[in-house]
Amino acid sequence: MLLVLMEDARMQLLDIKAKNQSTDQWELPVSVSTTAVNLTGSWKFFRPQLVEKAAPCQAACPLHIDIASYMRELVQRGRKAALARLRSFHPLPAICGRVCPHFCQQNCNRGDFDQAVQTGSIERFLGDYGLDIPFPAPPVPRPERVAVIGSGPAGLSCAAFLARQGIRVTIYEKESAPGGLLRYGIPAYRLPREILNREIDNLLHSLDIELCCGREIKVAELPALLEDYDYVFRAPGLGRSRLPAGISRQPGVTTGLELLHDLADGGMPEGSSFAVIGGGNAAVDAARSLLRLGKDVRIIYRRTLEEMPAYDDEKKQLLDEGITLCQQQLVTKVATTDGGRLLLTVNRAVAASGSEIKAGDVIEELPVDGLVVAIGQQAAEDENVSHERLLRGGDLVSGPATVVEALASGKEAALQILSRCGLAEAVENGLPAGETENNIAAFDNLHLEYYQPQKAVVPVEERAADRRLSFVEVVPSLDEAEALAEAGRCFNCGSCNGCGICWFFCPDLAIALVEDDAGTTVVIDEDHCKGCGLCAVSCPRAVIEMQEDM
Repeated sequence: MLLVLMEDARMQLLDIKAKNQSTDQWELPVSVSTTAVNLTGSWKFFRPQLVEKAAPCQAACPLHIDIASYMRELVQRGRKAALARLRSFHPLPAICGRVCPHFCQQNCNRGDFDQAVQTGSIERFLGDYGLDIPFPAPPVPRPERVAVIGSGPAGLSCAAFLARQGIRVTIYEKESAPGGLLRYGIPAYRLPREILNREIDNLLHSLDIELCCGREIKVAELPALLEDYDYVFRAPGLGRSRLPAGISRQPGVTTGLELLHDLADGGMPEGSSFAVIGGGNAAVDAARSLLRLGKDVRIIYRRTLEEMPAYDDEKKQLLDEGITLCQQQLVTKVATTDGGRLLLTVNRAVAASGSEIKAGDVIEELPVDGLVVAIGQQAAEDENVSHERLLRGGDLVSGPATVVEALASGKEAALQILSRCGLAEAVENGLPAGETENNIAAFDNLHLEYYQPQKAVVPVEERAADRRLSFVEVVPSLDEAEALAEAGRCFNCGSCNGCGICWFFCPDLAIALVEDDAGTTVVIDEDHCKGCGLCAVSCPRAVIEMQEDM
């Protein structure tokens, strides 16, 4: 219709021109073609370029998950596409969505605008959706065989990324069930056993990973294992807890990980009153678990609440549940009373030079039925075997770390093995063009005039009075409507989502939006773009950059 109208107008103008030839009037200029023939793009000194950047959330995540892309998939194409995108970076989203400190969320650009996107909640929602959805079937099996020692997060991660490429993997686990610290170090109120079991079972079965439980591989056995396997990845965790000076093992004294392990196996500690020494997650988890068993419990920590290394949400929930926190105190002596109870000598903690803490005046003599020490772990054996085909990872290498950092360690080991097998490009990893200051979409580079403040969808915790009576999960999951609403708050920093704002503001109609199965793609017409830069200054996500036209 537009071409017909243009042709009619041209004919009318030609008719006017013919009539004017016999008069004194000036002739009217008439174009017999479109302006497309005028290549105005040759005038420019700068040209716009689409330059994808990493969002700060992706840069902060140890797994470098492309969070913006799976948020976009969830909003535009639904749960299945979003889950597939997330799993390309991450093998255990239902688990990690619950126990990760969410470095991504802490670095979300939206946090400087109103409230950070609840990435952990959306990761958890997608993970729960995928509990019964198998991973894509591995390709034809390859000849390489890899032994993984330890089925904690590092071991499971390494096994998953190898098996997805057809490498045959056998996991050796000393316990009777897989999971390592996930099963024996994290209580059910943070990580329900049903979720743990279903996600690990789905991973192992759909990727055809062999699991041998009840089989501990000692360091002395590694040379023989290397004879049977092409590569060995060792990630047994830290199997020995440390005790502070002046406190020795005796009846009534246990460590945080030993207590949590016993509780995971269904054990019940004897006694009614307990003290827990430490300020990390293990100490907090031990105290909150004892509370749920009806015990009277307090935490004794040598520093302040603000200095406790436990996650902020755990510290808040600890206080909400009414557990007593004794700050800046030290236990310097443990004795046994005639009645069989422990008598703790509690001193005031005095800061000396640097980070050293010393005991000051005695505060009280505290009688308790049990003492739980949770001040750190160390390797159970000396790692004195080295070999070019032996890799190590997880807490064994890094020291006590987060679950997501252990997952990243396992993934890195898998990438090294895949590279040696000629499969270096098989797994998505890292950031666009490496992690540099110039390729991260910083908040100050975004153009957010098109956005209005919007509250985050934050799950409501179970009431403290209710949850302290059982191991019910403290934080519930989002439903689908809530997850979609929250994912829609993502700015998609550093990646083009085809919003069309650049197309709207381009004065030369030099930008086109092309739709296909992959989504919307921005195409710049170099022949007619004059390089004015309006697209760059209007792009909400800092994707378009003006570069000098050479």
